[in-house]
Amino acid sequence: MSTPDYEGLMEAAIAAASNHAKWSGAKYEGIKTVSNTAVGKVGQTFVENLCLALGLPYAVPMAGTKRLNQSPWDIEILGKEFELKTATEDVSGCFQFNHIRYHRPYDAAIFVGVAPNSILFACYSKADLVTGKAGRLVSMEKGANASYKFTRHPQTLHPISEFEARIRDLVSDL
Repeated sequence: MSTPDYEGLMEAAIAAASNHAKWSGAKYEGIKTVSNTAVGKVGQTFVENLCLALGLPYAVPMAGTKRLNQSPWDIEILGKEFELKTATEDVSGCFQFNHIRYHRPYDAAIFVGVAPNSILFACYSKADLVTGKAGRLVSMEKGANASYKFTRHPQTLHPISEFEARIRDLVSDL
């Protein structure tokens, strides 16, 4: 019996599980090469840099001079605390934002959707998330109610160019 082509078998397995062709050569193709945890970091860095570019006052959770990696909220914009979630467009064209925890203290949430060639977003008050006005939250674990997923179709999100106006409107309503 001959020795299996280990590398060839692995390459074939990777090819079989590779991302949808819509990402091949796309402007934001690189986000598909980072881990799921890193996708959140990409979104966090993007929103911080966007706030800086737009002149929106923002802050991140700190303990003295040290940035906190674990906090009930991710970014404060215009004095309001936001949960921040980032997702990439899936093969069905939707965005699934995971681990929404509405039992934690924050004022609102920002959802950043990265499509192959565009950036979309939505922002909702925590009250609209909790009551279902923003859309349906689905438990990530049967019988549990600590962590939810939130699926959005692209048409329910906004172009990133509307970020400042929509954040200002939301904050003024909180």
